[in-house]
Amino acid sequence: MIETPRARPGVRAANAAAVLAVIRREGPLSRAAIGQHTGLSMPTVSRQVAALMDVGLLREFPDLVPAGAIGRPRVPIALDETVFAACGVHIGVSTTTYGLADLHGTLLDSEEIPTPGGSAEDALAHIAGKVRAFLRRRAGRTVVGIGLASGGLVDAARGLLDHERLGWHRVPAAELLHRATGLPVHLDGHVAAMANAELLFGWGPRVSSLLYFYAREVVGIAFAVDGALHRGPGGGGSIAHLPIGGDARCPCGATGCLEATVADRTVAERAVRAGVVAEPDIRLVRSAARRGDGTAGRLLVERATALGRAVGLLRDAFNPDRVVLGGQAITDPAERLPDLLRAFADTTTLPGADIVSVTRLGPALQATAACTGLLNRLFDHPLDLLDDARKATAR
Repeated sequence: MIETPRARPGVRAANAAAVLAVIRREGPLSRAAIGQHTGLSMPTVSRQVAALMDVGLLREFPDLVPAGAIGRPRVPIALDETVFAACGVHIGVSTTTYGLADLHGTLLDSEEIPTPGGSAEDALAHIAGKVRAFLRRRAGRTVVGIGLASGGLVDAARGLLDHERLGWHRVPAAELLHRATGLPVHLDGHVAAMANAELLFGWGPRVSSLLYFYAREVVGIAFAVDGALHRGPGGGGSIAHLPIGGDARCPCGATGCLEATVADRTVAERAVRAGVVAEPDIRLVRSAARRGDGTAGRLLVERATALGRAVGLLRDAFNPDRVVLGGQAITDPAERLPDLLRAFADTTTLPGADIVSVTRLGPALQATAACTGLLNRLFDHPLDLLDDARKATAR
């Protein structure tokens, strides 16, 4: 089945989600403490804890009972991360990454393959075969579903994907992957998925508003307020054509568009024309810079400076509490980060330039983010999604 946005949950489902949320945020917690945090009555807390323990999402930790405490309401409850896992598939322009994450968002394992060519149907069938083999080798966890993340235009409600650079148009990607794996599939844009990962496991719980900025082969942003992503008509907005200056020619016909200026391929092609590397591979450019090649270093500094200007402009437009940066264009050449931050500080006109952080989700960001899309559904609708997964497995 396609995992689509659900209607407003009933009281029982909402209470289960509230208990799960407070345990994720504050746990381990006793039943009494859960009641204090949620405002639910003790009988309601006990029922919800029992239901969530029955399905394997929570467990008791008797060893953590405070000295002198008496009675079961004092036994701490926490997530049981040993039972369930979420699979994630990130389809990039050149690389597809898939992995498995536990309920804490910890990536248990991941693999990469070149993104298959050919038709969307053939490519997704190939990816599904790789994912099935990957999951068979990691038996022992109940997989609740697959989070599918990609660039392009995403219609999450219908599970449809338009990806111009892959030549995919109105592809029923979620349904095709569901048919090939038998698991519930939740489709989302890749930047939205990364921002969701940050909301669940990074800065999200500590700030009221967050701007997520991503750059690699493509660029994108997501904006969240009070822990929820803003989603406008047709999905997220685009910053690909944000004018930041420069002479890079964009497919749109203009020059100085952000994505055309900072994309890996643009930088690598410039390095080829300058005689720095023999082929347009950003990894070769980084290696040349580390060896002391001045032209390679200058190209990376120019990209970092352009990125910093863009982040500064967007910070001024959104005025968030925190800006989080992700993507290999930012994290891989870590030595260029000071250049980006310097350009940001020179561009922003608002007070306080110390609100920018690099994601702590690591180099496997794409796989973690794709998994997180499904985890987010699980946390919002724990009993419903587990029921869906069990039905899919039974078939």
